[in-house]
Amino acid sequence: MPATASPTAVPATPTPDGWTEHESGDVTIWLPNDWEVLALSQGDLQAIFSEFQKTNPELAKIIGSAEALQGVALWAFRSSDADSALADNLNIRRSPLGDQKITVMEDILPAISDQYRQLGFELGLTETDLEIGGYPAAYITYSYPVALADGANTKLSGSQYLVATPADLWVLSYSAAPGSEDVMKPVFEQSAQSFRVK
Repeated sequence: MPATASPTAVPATPTPDGWTEHESGDVTIWLPNDWEVLALSQGDLQAIFSEFQKTNPELAKIIGSAEALQGVALWAFRSSDADSALADNLNIRRSPLGDQKITVMEDILPAISDQYRQLGFELGLTETDLEIGGYPAAYITYSYPVALADGANTKLSGSQYLVATPADLWVLSYSAAPGSEDVMKPVFEQSAQSFRVK
């Protein structure tokens, strides 16, 4: 009988001191204390976005509009003295699966990778045999070009963790500001390991 591969569990490591658990709707996740969180649950997205614009106008520019919050469960930003238009950030999105069931993550990764390539993203590392919170998960890294306010161009790096629950595909998208990729990589990993769905 051939051996079957089993998912690699992303270990549930103790959350370090200086981290806070955040809850938004059906999800919880841990982030360092210097991250600001915009928790989104059912409600008026325009009102939520307007209030966020008042208190954090520079970070609100990263989101862009209330429409960009559609399907987002949580958006978080690392507080920094750097250009806030390029802040390290996380957004968690839910995509209902309907009748589709995902049990093997490598079945969906090619379609996602193709979409990213069409958007001009450069793909890096991928892993499809992960498990987060007891659910099948995958990991993909990428970089993409952005134009700065001064007209210069740069590349941002991103990491996504895709977690397939019976009803939804959860996409945890972490982006690192230029120069902070190596510092943020273990933070992103630790945070993703803490992700739980109620």
